[in-house]
Amino acid sequence: MSRQCAGDRLVLVAVPESVGRARAFTAATLRSWGAVGVLDDALLVSSELVTNAIRGADLVAVQLRLAERSLYVEVWDGAPGVPEVAHADAEDEEGRGLRLVEALATRWGVCRPRAGGKVVWAEMPLPDAPEPPPGAVAPLGPEVSAELLADVALMERVLGALRGW
Repeated sequence: MSRQCAGDRLVLVAVPESVGRARAFTAATLRSWGAVGVLDDALLVSSELVTNAIRGADLVAVQLRLAERSLYVEVWDGAPGVPEVAHADAEDEEGRGLRLVEALATRWGVCRPRAGGKVVWAEMPLPDAPEPPPGAVAPLGPEVSAELLADVALMERVLGALRGW
């Protein structure tokens, strides 16, 4: 299922089983970084974003990065649609994912990298900001926009992974 896995990013085929793989990747990465204080919330956010991404896409990429005192969960997919917050009724079985992301994240959004697709990202506060391990994406300050990060970091890695197939 997984075609590329590195310390801070993962590229997956867009199938339902990929949600579990993204959760395992998120858990392992955050534990290795010592960021266990945000682990449960990050697992839920990662699951919700990947669940949305696998609908209508062939591949998805998950990237985790630390910046200042925040964790960023970023999910890329090539599908054209943008996720919208749904208004689910009590009986509905779907439609609450982005509400959960809104509740757990400081902020979230969508950007469209020049290379194509979209990145849905969520920023989460870190109770104790760990030092990133060697080889992880370098921490960037809040002045770096999600669009720039997606264009420069995530998309280069996704395209590199696709070229390696």
